[in-house]
Amino acid sequence: MKQIFASGILMSLLSTSALAQVQPFTGFTRQDLKDDFKYAVELLKKQHPNPYKFTDTATFNNKMDSLMNRLDKDPSLLSALRYSPVQLFNDVHLKLDYDEERVVDVFYGINHFPLAITTFKDRIIVNAKGETIPFGAEILSINKMPAAKLLSEIGYATYSDGFIKTGADRTATNLSLFISLVFPEATSYEVVYKEYGAKNSTTVQLKAVDAKTGYHNRSLGELPFNSFLRRAYITKEYQDKESTAILTVLTFMLQENAMYKELSDFFAEVKKRNISNVIIDIRSNGGGNPNMSALLYSFVALRPFDNVFNYRTKNIQMHDPENLLNGYGTKMGEEEVKQTENFLKQRFDYDSAAGFYYGNARLTEGSISNYPPDKNNFKGNVYVLISGGTVSAATYFAALVKNNKRGVLVGTETGSGEASTTAAWFNTYMLPKTKSKLTIPMSEVYFMKAKQDNGRGCQPDKELTFEGFQQYIRAGKDPEIQYTLDIIRAGKQ
Repeated sequence: MKQIFASGILMSLLSTSALAQVQPFTGFTRQDLKDDFKYAVELLKKQHPNPYKFTDTATFNNKMDSLMNRLDKDPSLLSALRYSPVQLFNDVHLKLDYDEERVVDVFYGINHFPLAITTFKDRIIVNAKGETIPFGAEILSINKMPAAKLLSEIGYATYSDGFIKTGADRTATNLSLFISLVFPEATSYEVVYKEYGAKNSTTVQLKAVDAKTGYHNRSLGELPFNSFLRRAYITKEYQDKESTAILTVLTFMLQENAMYKELSDFFAEVKKRNISNVIIDIRSNGGGNPNMSALLYSFVALRPFDNVFNYRTKNIQMHDPENLLNGYGTKMGEEEVKQTENFLKQRFDYDSAAGFYYGNARLTEGSISNYPPDKNNFKGNVYVLISGGTVSAATYFAALVKNNKRGVLVGTETGSGEASTTAAWFNTYMLPKTKSKLTIPMSEVYFMKAKQDNGRGCQPDKELTFEGFQQYIRAGKDPEIQYTLDIIRAGKQ
């Protein structure tokens, strides 16, 4: 769900092939960038639904000062992009997109890390075959910076809700690009790695590559192995010998009619084949409509369940309207601002004792609270694959499974909160000097009558070890899917 740099920038890297000196940004300076960072923070303090939910003002201000000091001291202007303060708000739904025309030339000039790599928790893994470093080897450090430190340096691309640390799961095939931004002018990379089964580490020097080669090399990554199951929003696979079916759901942003047809077709086939186990893969699901999450759960529910969301926000005012954009990307007009504020005023009531506006009944119109199981519901074993890429409404689905004790969660902690997240409506602002676009959610959403949020996502019931992960990928198997199939074969949950 979440990446700071627009996909168009990554695609544009194909258009150049020569290593060059890093170029300045087009149309703005380092000071402009810093001014916009500060403006974004002040705007978020006013407009975010709960800016200090996971911190206090003193701690936040100290972290902000530290980030700005690092920006001042970093000799590379490009590296300054890494100090985006949105990461300090612990909100996976916050998004800052730089204007492509103003930053793309910089990406042409940087020296790129040459290998496709991926992550397993706070570890970095080589994700390509036939390279100097063997596929599946663990990278311990790059240019003397330990792997865990490297991953913390790209926090602008991996932040999640609250205290969740699995955001690196969302870097996907772009991890080597983010690493390149840590060392944008490096002509070579000293890499310390440990091959699978080896007792000692090995050190090699890898030559940096140009943008075109870097993009090409990233595309050669072996993982994810299940790319076939990611060719559409919803895909299905039936393994009759295993008595198992796999449903991969990449989004909950589908219309109800389309979603229902896909799900009913899948579960009808499961019933026809007399399949005993269903694996639902939502590892890369960035969310959408939580009612579609409930619809999916109704196909595995054994009894009626609560489908309840509570909304709250610190404010329902549209701040800084002079920089506010509408859905077409142009300046929002005065009448549009008034209409949006009226929409919110009709749906939120203020509680002066709590200091929050709470959503009223108009916000839940059309939602089913006491949701019945679908008439073709599945009654067998359910396994749900989750990761840091499981966000928003996808986390809500995982929470429904977990709280109703209806299945086994396999993988890593979800990227958004189990009890709540921010979502609902989004405002997009154009920052005045860099013309970057800042997207801010308008409301918190609490799931299933939750009152508190401890800042953690859904935790897996079953989690791969690093050794198990390496063994599966060396065998050419999707780690979590194969791990789940092995659990099924062993006849244990």
